Amino acid sequence: MADMAVRSATLSGDALSAVGRPDLVVVGAGWAGLAAAVYATRAGLRVLLLDAAPSAGGRAREARLDFGCGPVTLDAGQHLLVGAYRESLALAHLLHGGAPPVERFALALRDSAGLHLRAARLPAPLHLAVGVLRARGLPLRERVAMLRLMRALRRSGWRVAHGETVEGLLTRLRQPASLVERLWSPLCMAALNTVPEQACAAAFAAVLRDTLGAAREASDFVLPSTTLGALIATPAERWLHARGAQLRRGTTVRAIAAHAGGWRVHAARDEPAIDAAQLVLAVPAHAAARLLASLCEDAAQPGLQATRRAAGPCIARLGEFAYDAITTVYLAWPASQQPPLPRWIMLRESAARGEHGQWLFDRGQCGAQRIAAVVISVRARLSDIPVDEIAAGIGRQVAAQLGVPPPAAMRTVTEKRATFRCTPDRPRIEVDAFAAELPGLWLAGDYAWPDYPATLEGAVRSGRLAASRALQRHADNARRRAGAASN
Repeated sequence: MADMAVRSATLSGDALSAVGRPDLVVVGAGWAGLAAAVYATRAGLRVLLLDAAPSAGGRAREARLDFGCGPVTLDAGQHLLVGAYRESLALAHLLHGGAPPVERFALALRDSAGLHLRAARLPAPLHLAVGVLRARGLPLRERVAMLRLMRALRRSGWRVAHGETVEGLLTRLRQPASLVERLWSPLCMAALNTVPEQACAAAFAAVLRDTLGAAREASDFVLPSTTLGALIATPAERWLHARGAQLRRGTTVRAIAAHAGGWRVHAARDEPAIDAAQLVLAVPAHAAARLLASLCEDAAQPGLQATRRAAGPCIARLGEFAYDAITTVYLAWPASQQPPLPRWIMLRESAARGEHGQWLFDRGQCGAQRIAAVVISVRARLSDIPVDEIAAGIGRQVAAQLGVPPPAAMRTVTEKRATFRCTPDRPRIEVDAFAAELPGLWLAGDYAWPDYPATLEGAVRSGRLAASRALQRHADNARRRAGAASN
């Protein structure tokens, strides 16, 4: 019923003309686009949300998987939220009209070889310091090295050397190789989806600053009680529909053009163009680059020569992002077995044994099965290994390291362009990168929050900021019109 209610909000081109020009068109219904649409609608703008996919959510969408007992709905890829994701949690709170369906757990890092680090119930930064000193499964020198790294970063204001990699940072701060292999490298790949020898130390420091280096609750693990789609995407569509925003799924935007002091969006060839006062491109960077390039190449638009020259370099940078995949292997056991799985745990990788799983999350009971998700970041490292071989190795790895029966069934989901590679030389793009050359056009997406690696939190923050910029321009234009009328 909820899905039917959302679909009823879909408008044809004629219906859009009937309700008048939207104040804001948002292209893309991932978390960035949903955040932009929600906050703009909340402030009173007339919003139209377009997305090429049949369902909202972007890379946090849902997937239907069958393990032999009928299909179940899971995330298309396993994601971890943390307490520092304040904008994502605030959006969920707004959409659910109160506390969202999540569980919070104080920071606890465990691995399958005996590491157990739990934050103390003390104010920051004592919660981490005491937790590290009490940690089990790590030699004293490694615990001291961890504290040395955090202290050095805090004293530097969480700044690192220009162009420094995570590997360089860990070497400079004298982190033992065994600690790097067991802790820092898995954390780096999980947070940045980039190997330490290539990963950006500044982004890694920002992640540590806002989690381990912030208030005690910022380092909490936050696990949704349902899918991420049910946490954000589905309630966002309901929320927008209930407040008069328009949504069109399955609509691929082919081109954009400046038009009549605003923007014209060209979608399906047999449908009329859509005009709007402002535009948010909440699509991946490469898709934004394609749309912007078509805009600047449109010779039919007079007066764009200077814009082409000014915007061209930034458009080119949008196309320079490199991407890597993330694979999630879902494991299923019959409900009758009920294997004793931890809620989450770091697994020990072994290339020699073909065991490449990094993190395991217990997804609980799903129908007649118990489901767990095992994540493999930086999937490009294993590009020469067949998917079935990777999955079989993970089945063996989980059974051996956690002492549970081999899974009865496995399904693999790979997001080929899961995140951009977070290297020191990656492009830095802001939400308002084109504000001077292309007024009323804003960017949103995980890449448009350059302080962070590609995260759902960065996407939501960029979407809210894009809505804020659009609201400010809307208000400025209204004041100018009122001033002109009074004169």
